[in-house]
Amino acid sequence: MARSSTDSKKGAQVAKVKDKFRDWNLFHKAIVTGMVAFGLSVLVKAYFAIDGAYELKEERIIPASTAAIWPWVTENLKRPNWQGEVIRVQGLSTDVGRRRLLFWQRQFENWRSSEVTTALVQERLFSVEQESDFDTRWLEVELTPLGPCETKVTMTEIIQPALFSDRFFFFRVREKRQQRLANSLPYLENWVLKSTPTCAP
Repeated sequence: MARSSTDSKKGAQVAKVKDKFRDWNLFHKAIVTGMVAFGLSVLVKAYFAIDGAYELKEERIIPASTAAIWPWVTENLKRPNWQGEVIRVQGLSTDVGRRRLLFWQRQFENWRSSEVTTALVQERLFSVEQESDFDTRWLEVELTPLGPCETKVTMTEIIQPALFSDRFFFFRVREKRQQRLANSLPYLENWVLKSTPTCAP
């Protein structure tokens, strides 16, 4: 009787050990699976970051005609008034294929980029490519008339950082780059409305 009781206790202890081992095995597998998934996600992100470029987009409806907005979108002297981080545009023409020099400032950081017009449709579309030591950007400003005194302005910017590390970690600065576009459009509206007589439908 005593031996049977001892055997049953040993059997219970062995069962507990097996259960613990089974739980540990499942836990271990879960950890390994998580590590593999994380590693794969990093590899996938690294793969796409090799030639990665990131698109930012903002829209705003401005109570003005496309004719009133167009000079502020294209003219070299007017752009620094509203376009975020641009402090000067140096050039003679905005015709397709013509180049300009852009001067930028972000807090205490200053740099320059070369800009070329890639598409130009009067009062509808202004598209440029900008190259600097830090990145290549493609900026497109599209004007869509919604009425005689109402225009939808769409800004689309594609940024391709020059360094792989900057492409890989772009998510860290994406919100700030997006905010730069978001801030630009209200400034554009403000300058357009200040410089243009009240639109009459």
